[in-house]
Amino acid sequence: MKKLLTAVLALTAATTFAANENMVRMYGWDAGSRATSFDVSLDGDDAKEAGKNDRIALNYARAFGQWQVGLTYVSHTTETTGTADSKMVGNTVGLSGYYNLAEDLGNTCYFALHYNMHSTTSVGASASTYDVAGASLGDKDTATTIALEYGHRWTVGSAWGLNLTYAPSVAYSMTTVDYDADANKDAKGEAHNSLAWNFLKFDVLF
Repeated sequence: MKKLLTAVLALTAATTFAANENMVRMYGWDAGSRATSFDVSLDGDDAKEAGKNDRIALNYARAFGQWQVGLTYVSHTTETTGTADSKMVGNTVGLSGYYNLAEDLGNTCYFALHYNMHSTTSVGASASTYDVAGASLGDKDTATTIALEYGHRWTVGSAWGLNLTYAPSVAYSMTTVDYDADANKDAKGEAHNSLAWNFLKFDVLF
């Protein structure tokens, strides 16, 4: 019985991986930000003071036929100690929806709608900012971004049950900023619209 159960579970897992129902997106390299959508990096180095930058960026989408529903989470912490003791934390939480024109998710055109919420907190006399979609957020600033995206995926290789697809896209983003009451709104503005071609973008399906 145990062997039968093990075989069923293994078959189910293999079917899940083969179906390409799960997806992780990696992009941002063309902007020099090194995979802003999927990254776990910790570093600390400053010529004059002790400091560190911690970043966690995760996204995941699950397919239901030709539709996909996805979640995004980003946390970016910049901290310095010494004469300029400070800490800035920026967070992004988002929800995405995709419609693929074909059932083969690894080779299809797709449309996507993304909704992201951004927030920041800081401690100390920090001059750091959290940059999102063309806006620089300071202490206690918040923003929302709605992005419309159109792209295409081509499968370029497979290994260990993971299918790598090249997935360039065009995205139009609309960001609305709600600055903290102490900020100079006239100097910073409250809305940012941008059109971007993400030509170094990859989706991993499994």
